[in-house]
Amino acid sequence: MAALAFSTLVLAFTLCFGIVLLTPAPTPIRMTIREAAIALRGDASDGFQTAVRATPPTGPYVREVETALAQAMRVRPERVRVRWLDGDGAGKASGTGQSVVLVGDRTLLVDSDAGGFRMRYGADALIEPDAEMPAFEASIQQMDGRWRSVTPTDRHLAAWRLRMMLAFAAALGLLAVPVWIAARSLSRPVRKLAEAAARSGLNTKAPFPLDGPPEVEAVGAAMNAMHARLAKQAEERFRDFAAVAHDIRTPLTALRIRAELVPQGERQRMIDDLDRMAAMISEVLDYARIDRQPASLDRIDLTSFAAKMAADRRSLGQDVSVISGSAHASVLADEPMLHRAIDNLVDNALRFAGSAALTIEDAGDQVEIHIDDNGPGIPANALPGIVAPFQRMEPSRSRSTGGVGLGLAIADRIATAHGGRLILTNRVPHGLRATITLMSRSSA
Repeated sequence: MAALAFSTLVLAFTLCFGIVLLTPAPTPIRMTIREAAIALRGDASDGFQTAVRATPPTGPYVREVETALAQAMRVRPERVRVRWLDGDGAGKASGTGQSVVLVGDRTLLVDSDAGGFRMRYGADALIEPDAEMPAFEASIQQMDGRWRSVTPTDRHLAAWRLRMMLAFAAALGLLAVPVWIAARSLSRPVRKLAEAAARSGLNTKAPFPLDGPPEVEAVGAAMNAMHARLAKQAEERFRDFAAVAHDIRTPLTALRIRAELVPQGERQRMIDDLDRMAAMISEVLDYARIDRQPASLDRIDLTSFAAKMAADRRSLGQDVSVISGSAHASVLADEPMLHRAIDNLVDNALRFAGSAALTIEDAGDQVEIHIDDNGPGIPANALPGIVAPFQRMEPSRSRSTGGVGLGLAIADRIATAHGGRLILTNRVPHGLRATITLMSRSSA
């Protein structure tokens, strides 16, 4: 990156110096007595700027030019003032004819022809109206006592500036192409790194590419090492968690066997509690297992998939229906995981509303699975955090509501593992809509 910045700077300075050195310098402004007289009369002011002042311009004045201008204007010499504007670069006379050349503070009149030239100054320097001379400011006193002044505009410099601007614009265009190519070559590995970070999960191995400049390779290697450490820590935590769950299940099984020997009045309550504890342990393990195992993706026709799920629920006497939606919406998903996510949302709707309605909607590049109920919904202030693990609307965790607060969290994690998301919104006038968004078949 430092080499790119340095080479770009060198190239830019090279182009700038080349433009300045190769572009011809603007020629000095040349003007005549006749042009100044016409501008002072106001007959034609093209190429001149006009100003009116209460006092004459300050000197030093050029008496030879004032005398010639007064004759051209047919006024007394004391009513005319002339001063040089540009003495620099005014030492070159025209090839033929009469020209005025400045040498120090002295004005020389040069008469040139094929045979040579002759220089005059002072009283002998009688300047003709069409003699070219360096730029000067000419002023004449008007009848009201004010002074009217004219100065030539820098037409040559304006054209030179235009050429310079066009040259710099062309240089900028030429410079932009290699800089853009170099910037793309630098940004491409960074973009790949960002895309890999967005796709990475704990179950992927070394997801970050090691290409591009050395700095980007170092970042990719560091991120791969960090990913390996996080994956190792997650694996160790899961093993510890699974070991604890296994150790808990063993006494639970023994307790359930002993519960069979308890008198009839307490037996069923104890068995229900033990079964509920075993289900909670299984649910926690399922939640932890989602990130560890990669999804096995298959094409699934969601319409028939939802219809089969609803039929299975109705065979158990549960009020689950499918509302007509998209005819044949298809997604690429892990069928058991998707079944688990929808099951959790249907269970949630049945628990709090007694019924659930499934709708499949094809939204172009994604497919939406809606599970609607007519229950009490969720308070608006609780919606943002309700999908967090172990969050429940009913905090008592009683036998009637059951669960450990992982149903929505598991559904949300499954949706995220498929590149989608879980959205919960309250219906009007009451009820809840849970929506799982997945990439459609054409997008996938």
